[in-house]
Amino acid sequence: MKPSMAIKPLVFAVAAVMAVAIQADERRGNDHHHNNGHHQQQPKDPHKDPRFFATASATLNDQQDNYDNFVLNQGTENTADVSDSLNDAEGNAGLNVAAGDMNQQDNEAAIASSDAEWIFGGSYASTDANQSQHDNIAVNISTTNSATLDGSANDSSGNVGVNVAAGDFNQQKNMMAAASSGGRYAIASGPVNQESTGNVVSNLGVATFEKETLRARFEAEGTYKGWGSGVVIDDKERGHRGKDKVDKDPLYFKEAGTFELSGTATYQVLVPTGFTNVVTNDATVSGSLNNASGNVGANVAAGVGNQQANSLSIAACQSCL
Repeated sequence: MKPSMAIKPLVFAVAAVMAVAIQADERRGNDHHHNNGHHQQQPKDPHKDPRFFATASATLNDQQDNYDNFVLNQGTENTADVSDSLNDAEGNAGLNVAAGDMNQQDNEAAIASSDAEWIFGGSYASTDANQSQHDNIAVNISTTNSATLDGSANDSSGNVGVNVAAGDFNQQKNMMAAASSGGRYAIASGPVNQESTGNVVSNLGVATFEKETLRARFEAEGTYKGWGSGVVIDDKERGHRGKDKVDKDPLYFKEAGTFELSGTATYQVLVPTGFTNVVTNDATVSGSLNNASGNVGANVAAGVGNQQANSLSIAACQSCL
């Protein structure tokens, strides 16, 4: 027989017993009034009995905000690594590992349970998550972000949450809401709201160059012309009255020719060849979560502005309406 079918007769039986008890109280009150002249005792209101309308509740409200932040990474290495962890874990286990800037992580569980004594009561479990990031700026120059989940959470059972993030402005969340009731209702909810607006990410690498020697050969030709005048002086001659006389003969000339020039010019320039240490984002899950049972959530992120969530809601009751 199903538990829900088995509990229903119990509900009716307890209700009948309560009704008989109420009638007995009324009769005793009436007899007491007639015999002793006292005021009549007011009958009990079953709707005010805590056993009928008692409620077990568990509520978690979480808000994660990232805004108006600026991050500059130059040659930065952000590494988040989970290795050989949470193996054979049981129950409620949460693990958060982050490397970088402005990362937000959370593991939460809300559990509410009520037994069969609360016949007309119930249980309520709720998780509510809001993740918001806006107007953030991240500039990565030759940056490496690496997030790794390796050999972890194997053979685990129960509620297990793992968050691994490397980089900037990452938001991760694992949530579970469980409600179990022996009464008339069980409610479990786990809404998630994620918003990401107005964010700027710039990923830049360092440019590489090589020196290149350039050679140039040149040749040039030209002509020139010229002219001039002068005198030619002969030997001295005996002049009048025994004085020496210089003989100057006039001279006129013209000159013309050509010239040639040649040579080699060398100089060096920087030639771009590519980029080195470019921005690298690696997220890896290896050899993990094997043979796990129950509610298992894993979030692994590398980079900027990632939003991740695992949400589970469970509701069970034995005498649901």
